[in-house]
Amino acid sequence: MTELLYLNDFNVTECETEVTGVREEDGRLVVTLAATCFHPRGGGEDWDTGTITAGDVEMTVEEVRLDDGGEVRHIGSIKAGQLRQGDRVRGRVDSDRRRLNTRLHSGGHLVDMAVSRLGLPWTPLRGAHYPHMSFVEYDGPFEPDQAADIRRDLERELAALVAAGGANTMKFVAADELPTYCRHVPPNLPRHGRLRVVIYAGEFGVPCGGTHVADIAEVGPVAIKRIKRKDGPIRVSYTVEAA
Repeated sequence: MTELLYLNDFNVTECETEVTGVREEDGRLVVTLAATCFHPRGGGEDWDTGTITAGDVEMTVEEVRLDDGGEVRHIGSIKAGQLRQGDRVRGRVDSDRRRLNTRLHSGGHLVDMAVSRLGLPWTPLRGAHYPHMSFVEYDGPFEPDQAADIRRDLERELAALVAAGGANTMKFVAADELPTYCRHVPPNLPRHGRLRVVIYAGEFGVPCGGTHVADIAEVGPVAIKRIKRKDGPIRVSYTVEAA
């Protein structure tokens, strides 16, 4: 299994580590590392891109995937030279892409935090946090004529949260401890081992393995684009202001 460094550090974008495997798949290079600062696609958040270097050899990382065995595959290409198993390398994440993905992902959790603060009787289902499509879906009562009022109230609550700011923290807990920290615990989470909980501004816990801002003020202004019921769930679509 690859050690996921971003699980313990909100701001990690570089790392020194060792190559554990090099192979080719479908004409592209696949490199695995002992530890990685690269976030693979998952949980509605896109993968990191960047570079892996060893001396004069530089691999462009175009895609990052996590397989079922816990191994992170860094997929891309090298113009000259090669990487070998056992090489010491430095990984560098494209920090601009990471920052946007993290703000979008954290913005989804802020939407859920605002929903909770407003007392809306909605249960989170799933989310997507991509530049072209960011939303959180809920199960619960909703009438279309409520959309404008809920949108206004959510934007007001989101603006207050971002303006106040608040440091996020993380901890690893047993599955049966999750309800102590989290308003909602997804039923598909593992029941064994320690699970990561990120606590927003000291009050709102989410069981999540993605990347998160260190302080909710870093998300910046969040705009609710629309609220509608889509094939059953209530979909709250949002954007974050360009940095």
